[in-house]
Amino acid sequence: MTQLEAWTITALGISVVFIGLILCILFINMFNRVARHVKWGEGDEHGHAAPLPKTAASPAAEPPAAPPTPEILAVIAAALEMEQRLFGSHVTQRLTIRRTHG
Repeated sequence: MTQLEAWTITALGISVVFIGLILCILFINMFNRVARHVKWGEGDEHGHAAPLPKTAASPAAEPPAAPPTPEILAVIAAALEMEQRLFGSHVTQRLTIRRTHG
């Protein structure tokens, strides 16, 4: 294989890749333009229901969430530790959960 043939194959390969990328960009843009004209349903243009108007706080509103108990924190810490040991990196890193007293 001569130098000219090698450069020709290289240029053709790079050209095919960039043409493929340009075609992907054009397809995504075309799909987005078509999707704007599709009626998705009753709510927003992407299928979500329209947000309800904000009203004054009702008496049946939920109270603020209580802070997690030590048992729940222990379960979360154990799950994170298992996740790190099973799927984490082999670097010795630790996750520290600090409580802030406020």
